Amino acid sequence: MIQSAADKPDFLWDEPMTRDQLKQLMARGSEEERVYYAAKILREARFEEVWEYLTPVFFDRHWDKLRTRLGRKKRFWQFLHDTWKSHGLIP
Repeated sequence: MIQSAADKPDFLWDEPMTRDQLKQLMARGSEEERVYYAAKILREARFEEVWEYLTPVFFDRHWDKLRTRLGRKKRFWQFLHDTWKSHGLIP
């Protein structure tokens, strides 16, 4: 149960999940759950918030599954991914 509005990420307006629960899910959930929520984070969270839940390595390793789920944000994340790759910032 959510303690307060501050415990709930703004971008998860449609789910009863706290920040800590989301972090635990991203650390220990199944791959499908992690990709599902990662895509949701990339679509809905502010850029600064994304990195509370994802790492650049996770972003890169799951890029093929994520990119088809990003909707209107796909171009932004595609640019970022390609740029980071070309500069060697992600393996």
